[in-house]
Amino acid sequence: MKIYRDYTREELDRQYNARLAIPDFQDYFDRFAREALAVREAHPHLADVPYGEDPLQTFDFFPAGANGRPLLVFIHGGYWRSLDKQQFSHLAKPYLQANINVALINYRLAPQVKLGDIAADCARALRQLYAKSGALGFDADAIWLMGHSAGGHLATLVAALGALPVRGICGLSGLYDLEPIRLSYLNEVLHLSPGDAAQASPLLLPLPDDACALLFTGALESDEFRRQRDTYAASLRQSGHQVTVDAVPGAHHLSIIDAAADPASAVSRAMLGLILA
Repeated sequence: MKIYRDYTREELDRQYNARLAIPDFQDYFDRFAREALAVREAHPHLADVPYGEDPLQTFDFFPAGANGRPLLVFIHGGYWRSLDKQQFSHLAKPYLQANINVALINYRLAPQVKLGDIAADCARALRQLYAKSGALGFDADAIWLMGHSAGGHLATLVAALGALPVRGICGLSGLYDLEPIRLSYLNEVLHLSPGDAAQASPLLLPLPDDACALLFTGALESDEFRRQRDTYAASLRQSGHQVTVDAVPGAHHLSIIDAAADPASAVSRAMLGLILA
């Protein structure tokens, strides 16, 4: 029986089970951890700065070499239920080389908390970063968001909800329509109602008028991830936003992280071009 578009439940599950399509996925996570550790060891930074009472309500901050520079905030993925900011510290490398501050956010995870609580965590972290802009030495009027997978969803959602003014967002294999998520195996942990999915779908929410967007997927990702990207891009363009859409050649749902951490990649060049324009 078809439950969403032309997909049965089994087919829809397969579309969103990114690890199933990457047999060596653990090798990627292990390597990410090593590369992230190398960046933390090479760059002085503030680790695990609390923005709430829970041990997961923390952020890391990598300062630029001068005051008054922009800030890029990265939100990790893991389908709202796993992973950690420390696995992705190496994504700071292209921006630190360009003298741009970087913060990476942790948040509480499902099923211990609901999706709305997770989004509220990210918004709270952003507000605390904004409030500390003077002490941290970055330009509070030049904040940019980047997120991978569920982190792409959270970045676009908190931008749309107006947690604070942001200049733009970069979604790496992001999720912008949660209705298929609600109908898939992922809802066994998330427990989204139809109303929950609608209220938390960036596709159904207006992005601030002056915010621009970069939306990337890997060229090898499933049809649904590419449809999510293209549907959201079409919605943003219809509302007059500047949007760049691209697919990273030869990349899947995890190797797109390698592109984002490479200063010479199309992902980094596009994002740096916007931030430094």
